[in-house]
Amino acid sequence: MVQNSAIGVYFSANDVVYEWAIAFLNSFRTYNPDLRLILIPFNDQCDRLLQLSDIYNFEVFNDTSLSFSRLEAIGQAFELGYTPTGPYWFRRYASFWGVLDYFIYLDARQLILADLKPILEAIETLKFDFLYYDCAIDQVYEQGTFRQNLIRKGRGRGFNSGRWAARKGLFSLEEFEQLAESALKIRNQLNPRNTDQAFINYCCDLKPIHYGHIADVLGGICQNGWAKQPGKIYQKDEKYYLWDYGGSDHKKRLILLHWAGISFNSIMPERSLFKKYRLLKSSWLSSAFYDWKNNLLRPINFLKETVRRNRLVNTFYHKIKNKF
Repeated sequence: MVQNSAIGVYFSANDVVYEWAIAFLNSFRTYNPDLRLILIPFNDQCDRLLQLSDIYNFEVFNDTSLSFSRLEAIGQAFELGYTPTGPYWFRRYASFWGVLDYFIYLDARQLILADLKPILEAIETLKFDFLYYDCAIDQVYEQGTFRQNLIRKGRGRGFNSGRWAARKGLFSLEEFEQLAESALKIRNQLNPRNTDQAFINYCCDLKPIHYGHIADVLGGICQNGWAKQPGKIYQKDEKYYLWDYGGSDHKKRLILLHWAGISFNSIMPERSLFKKYRLLKSSWLSSAFYDWKNNLLRPINFLKETVRRNRLVNTFYHKIKNKF
């Protein structure tokens, strides 16, 4: 394995996701106390978050090449008006020319529940270019001939862009700009909302590269780590597993848990596990106040979520939104 200083993890966050970030950092350092960790600021709103750098021993990505603005320009070109902050998501791809030779990228809206070094070792020793986790092709490619042709060629996995591992130099900024130009010609065959996710999948599928699913490569790991997936999470010998009797991931290890697409509130799924790591370094008084505040908001959040998920209400909302 390469020197420890040349392997590590990049993560993206800002002050808007401060609550998520604390839970993420606590869980990460529980299982990865010495692994190098580098923040890629989501945008300029990071003053509060940066105050945690000494506590959790993370660095800040030094964008000496001024690549953030060029990556954001790619993101803006893909944006169709659904996600105003979408262009900032593209900053994460600066990791391909960062200081780490082998790295993992992680969004902050998740918990890290295992030692991540085996993933980094697999990238190096098994000569993979890229390892992904969680797949949902409809969140990447629209139905159509482009998607069908990719699948026919054994490509088109449709992986999530919030958790993956790769090697330095796999893509350059100039290559991203060239791939973006070609991807925009088939923009209607890419997911309209998940801009950065569609983009990185397109890049990996068109290059093409040697990639694989983390669970398939390592074995014994859940194929997905979404908070809403079927089954019950349990802990044994300081490791987390999924109990889903009859399911393909039954009794397999859960190495991370993410809330992609799920709102932060008092009724979100797997909130107890989130609370455990969010309050890991807090006093009992802080914990009690946290419970009191969230219990107070629970009925309100339940009502809001019920209304939001109502078919008629949701359909009406999007009709009105699209007119503006």
